[in-house]
Amino acid sequence: MGFVDYHGRHIRLTDAQRSHISFFHPETLIDITKIEATLHEPDLLAQGATKDTLIYYKFFPETIVTGKFLAIVVKQLDDEGFIVTAYFTDRIKREAIWRRES
Repeated sequence: MGFVDYHGRHIRLTDAQRSHISFFHPETLIDITKIEATLHEPDLLAQGATKDTLIYYKFFPETIVTGKFLAIVVKQLDDEGFIVTAYFTDRIKREAIWRRES
């Protein structure tokens, strides 16, 4: 399965990573359009735990677990990437490196 991020990069969701997310964070896959929206129109980006990972954040006022940010960790590989994991969170846990203009 694939998506396009806000820069036009192709972002893959492999079967292995989809299985990981289904097991650990199944609520994130209930509405796949939220993943698409987060990658294509993020509220902000933060540096991940390693140099080659970014975390895309987007706030959704209504989710299965109330209003939360969807965080998607993406490993960057040149002009494309793949989703490592996705989860809902109450807050942004890392410093923003990019914010969408209001």
